[in-house]
Amino acid sequence: MTATQYVEYENRGFWAYDVALGIFLKHIIDAAETSGQAETAWLATAISSWREVACISDYGLTLGAGWSAAQKRDFIVLAEDASARLAKRASIPAEEITGWHLLDDLRIFPRGATEMLTAPVVELGRAIIELVSGELPGAPVGKFWFYCIPTGP
Repeated sequence: MTATQYVEYENRGFWAYDVALGIFLKHIIDAAETSGQAETAWLATAISSWREVACISDYGLTLGAGWSAAQKRDFIVLAEDASARLAKRASIPAEEITGWHLLDDLRIFPRGATEMLTAPVVELGRAIIELVSGELPGAPVGKFWFYCIPTGP
């Protein structure tokens, strides 16, 4: 099992630490479920997919397949909300992370960490927003972006 997952939108993307991606997805799911739009077909499908990706680190995250311009805007609003919620905390204890019920009996596995700092998760959320909005710069030639690793992106 790898510790990274690929995040993709329209054939562009980057790699992210799976624990951080799971935490971000948990928070975007929370934002979606309180948005009043969770029952719309596209968002219900997205939430189901996000639950799987958050708990099964062998899956990558593919965003926007068939999204309309309005759905893309809605996603960005949800991602901004999730990032803002995360930014209010310095860290999240592992006990809390493993207590989240996202998909049946599957949980986010914190890989032995006692806590997860939220600043790198917020940075990941911003990178996802930039990716979907077309503002994420390309990686340096011959390199890939990796988010939420100790050395930064």
